[in-house]
Amino acid sequence: MLPSALFATPFLKDPMILFLSGLALLVLFFWYFATDYEVRKRNIGTVLVLGVSALCVLALYPPKENLKLGIDLAGGSSFTLLVKPKINETTGEVIPLTADDVKQAKSTVEKRLNAYGNIEMSSVVQGNDKILLQMPGMSPETAADIKVQLQKVARLEVRKVNLDGGHPGPNGKTLAERIDAGEEPRMPGYKVFQHQYEREGTKHTEYLLLSNRVAWTGKDVQNAYPESMGGGVSVGITLTSAGGDKMMNLTKDLVPGRDRIAVVLDGQVLTAPGLKQVPLGKNFQIDGQESVEEARSLANALKNPLENPLEIIDQRTVTPTLGAAVVKQGLMAGIVGLSITALFVLVYYRTAGLVALFGLVVNTLMIFGGMAMFDFTFTLPSIAGMILSIGMAVDANVLIYERLREEIAAGKSLKIAISTSYDKAFSAIFDSNLTSLITAAILLFMGSGTIKGFAITLVIGIAASMFSGILVTRVLFRWANDLNLLKKLSFLNLIKATNIDFLSKTKISYIVSGLLILASIGAVAMRKDRSLGVDFTGGTLIEFQMGEKHISQQEVDQALEGAETAKRPTAQVEKSITGELLTVRCATGDEGKVEAHLRTTFPSLAEKNADGKPVIQTSTQAVSAALGQDYLLESGIALVLGLLGILLYITIRFEFSFALGGFVALLHDVVLSAGMVILFGGELSLIHVGALLTIAGYSINDTIVIFDRIRDSLKHGEGDVKELMNEAVNATLSRTVLTSLTTIATVAILSFFGGSALQDFSFMILIGLVIGTYSSIFIASPVVLWWSERKGGLRKEILHASLAESDIQPTP
Repeated sequence: MLPSALFATPFLKDPMILFLSGLALLVLFFWYFATDYEVRKRNIGTVLVLGVSALCVLALYPPKENLKLGIDLAGGSSFTLLVKPKINETTGEVIPLTADDVKQAKSTVEKRLNAYGNIEMSSVVQGNDKILLQMPGMSPETAADIKVQLQKVARLEVRKVNLDGGHPGPNGKTLAERIDAGEEPRMPGYKVFQHQYEREGTKHTEYLLLSNRVAWTGKDVQNAYPESMGGGVSVGITLTSAGGDKMMNLTKDLVPGRDRIAVVLDGQVLTAPGLKQVPLGKNFQIDGQESVEEARSLANALKNPLENPLEIIDQRTVTPTLGAAVVKQGLMAGIVGLSITALFVLVYYRTAGLVALFGLVVNTLMIFGGMAMFDFTFTLPSIAGMILSIGMAVDANVLIYERLREEIAAGKSLKIAISTSYDKAFSAIFDSNLTSLITAAILLFMGSGTIKGFAITLVIGIAASMFSGILVTRVLFRWANDLNLLKKLSFLNLIKATNIDFLSKTKISYIVSGLLILASIGAVAMRKDRSLGVDFTGGTLIEFQMGEKHISQQEVDQALEGAETAKRPTAQVEKSITGELLTVRCATGDEGKVEAHLRTTFPSLAEKNADGKPVIQTSTQAVSAALGQDYLLESGIALVLGLLGILLYITIRFEFSFALGGFVALLHDVVLSAGMVILFGGELSLIHVGALLTIAGYSINDTIVIFDRIRDSLKHGEGDVKELMNEAVNATLSRTVLTSLTTIATVAILSFFGGSALQDFSFMILIGLVIGTYSSIFIASPVVLWWSERKGGLRKEILHASLAESDIQPTP
């Protein structure tokens, strides 16, 4: 087993090997859908399933080493950063620090350390000049690299080299060297810099006389990226239009082969090349990087330069935010929930259920393997994305099997019925997954922090659910048919065919939804700031200097539940060179109540010395919201763009009536889910962001499936549009109920047995699943009918759709 572990890590960490493996599988994937020969499809599909599974196993093994857990699950490191004021280079005066300076530094640190969204980190402003940065567990080497990244200002400058500085004098020293040694007076308008470089294994130091006038700075950099050409590594730089003009003005009068310019980073000369041609324009290159990682680090820093220097004034070890006991409870609840889902699929679909379970195993393996392969961090928001993607994978199987039940009931042979059921279910699976993928992709590129962590897992999960639901199970059925292992299939049929007039209940459903929304708005109006947690509002940080004494994270969390405070406080156990620390974040004004409550609850905190003062001292300071205004604005823009993307796609695929119905239902679900949490006395916090995103994804997935059946009925059926829509909703009712119940059961178990820290998360998802199922039937479809009747009829829209379903209908 050890050789496998040794082989897996270097094999999949090599970008070229990973790229070639992925390319080979991608070629097989397209070949699979391009060929019409059943035997060839079966064989290619088998190689694909085995290849993808093997790649994921190699990436994941051993899980403890290759699956990165976030700070909420595994703990990590905490850095306290001091933001220093800028200094005017001309006058030497200190420029007073402003709130905007600290805000810009916080944003830059986040972008610099998490440019690819693969790290789940948390940062908040403390006081007026400090940033508290928490990052998941890391090796000493990684921590050292992060320290360098944090303190690198990345102030890039380009200056002209005065060639006179290189002329040697009577003593053999150059003019620049003599000025640096104080043997010559300083030359007005110029400054001496040392340029250290290595040539043929020997280190050299060159003294350069550089102009005080900076031609252009890092603010003129539009993009920076690592390049690897001819065995060397460099950083390619693309300047803005203004930067390109500055570079051209600098070099247009210089002489090729003689004149030089110097690239200075944080006061150190990186390179001082001679010019081979003039003038230079927007594209520039910095040579001399020793590795791709160093080049990538420099490029990332150049894209995100700090205006103010940072100093690390404290570094601590952070315990898991959720605590080991809570994580264990969550895992057990998840296992029980998924086991119940697996048991249901087996009992309800019998032999076909075994095929579905194999597909779900591959789906789960692909999610974990993908997270490990691309070095993404697995956190609580990742769990939300995983729940949604596994729910979508279950839904795909239910869709196929319910179609299969209809085809078998119509008297078709088993082989033809299986093929037809996959063909008919494909469009619904494709559309529902693609709409979720559009949202996830926009959140991934536009969002940050929790939003990005959720989106990463969801993107991987959607790809995995599509692959397992359409290809993996289909390959198994092909083998079963070809080997004559399947003679017939039988399913339970607990949900009989219905003929409910759902669209006649429109007024009642609108009244119910309207009342609930008004109640939610009323709850927010009454509770005001109390409806938002300290993650949104900020507050006060209380720090208990515990020393050698210890209180567990779980004990503190349980104690704080009984505190009578305006907002729910959150705790964090940390370790530093001075011993153990207990930090509690609470609403401003609650610090006295929290301290008194904890000292009363824990005897170790109540101890006093001879002077009557507590042995364990505390300190307090203001702390910003974990979800600052920029974060919320950025996330809000990402969500709006995601909704617009869905609106556009559904308009193209289904027409605008459907797009409006889906949009209204989605908005309805998100607003009501958040409102109901507040109505039940809760407060919105960081943990609810991932839950709301999960609800939105589930809601649109559920709605699209019903829309697909409505569209199919209208294209091929005759009669009253309202009746056909009712028939379509009734036809998908068994699938809606089955999928909803299995997902709700899993989340309910997580809610009731997953521990207090997970209850807020799972409780909101539970509410959202119920609301989402309701809205897909009673909100989305009625809105479609209402709008289409105003615009001339739904059937007319369907028949004139701009994109035919056959355009994306490959044979799975």
